[in-house]
Amino acid sequence: MDPNLLLMLAAEGAAAAGEHAAPPPNLFPDAGTLIWTVINFTILLWALHRFLYKPLLGAIATREQEIEGALKKAREDREEAERLRVQFESQIANAQREAHEIIVKATKAATTAKEQIENETRVKTAEMLENAQKTIEREKTKAIAELREEVASLAIAVAGKVIEKNLDNAEQKRLADRFVAEVGKH
Repeated sequence: MDPNLLLMLAAEGAAAAGEHAAPPPNLFPDAGTLIWTVINFTILLWALHRFLYKPLLGAIATREQEIEGALKKAREDREEAERLRVQFESQIANAQREAHEIIVKATKAATTAKEQIENETRVKTAEMLENAQKTIEREKTKAIAELREEVASLAIAVAGKVIEKNLDNAEQKRLADRFVAEVGKH
């Protein structure tokens, strides 16, 4: 315990007992108390420094390193995200360009197919028209031949009645051919 405190308590006890008043307490401690107080304070500072301040500084340094690491990781993550964003935008632009190229190619292919179909249709139509004209020409030629034969038969019949002469089949055929030849010239 502190000696000054003891002196004060003793002075109060003596005053209460009725004895003579004790001298006032000394506000400045004696040299021995001062030395022990300095030693105790130095030991306290050393203990605080060793067991509290160093671990606290170590914890603060560790926390600072963790924060710096987290900030560094956040910067790296942000840079990576930016790089990925640029890469994705580039990929999207490439995909849009490719889609546009595919649309252009498909449009060209459709136009080419349309033109090819139109050309094939024209060719087939021309062939059909040509075939129809050939068929019409054959039918016309056939009809003319049949008509000539009919006309020849009628002419022979009329001529036979006019002449009143019986002609044999060979003679009728010869006359019919001559008549058809003359009609064909006209």
